[in-house]
Amino acid sequence: MQELKLTWSQVMRIWWAVFWRWLVLSNLTIGAALGTFAIGLWASGIRHVPLSAWMPNAIIVLSVPAAVIAIRLALKANYKGFRIAIVAPPEDGTE
Repeated sequence: MQELKLTWSQVMRIWWAVFWRWLVLSNLTIGAALGTFAIGLWASGIRHVPLSAWMPNAIIVLSVPAAVIAIRLALKANYKGFRIAIVAPPEDGTE
């Protein structure tokens, strides 16, 4: 396996690959959760529930799995001229 020297252009492409996937997935999961919650409130007839107490925690809880999935998807993707791979270090300990 040929290891390439990492360039800033590649770093930015990897960052973007992870970021846009995370952004889409986290917005979908948070939107679905909030939509389900809003429909539940509407269906039950409750008019006011303070969101400030649980909303930050809900966003974090839903965003973390989205980030993990985004990283996994980015690791599986092929990019122009390279792909990201996890490789074992050499047996002799040299880099």
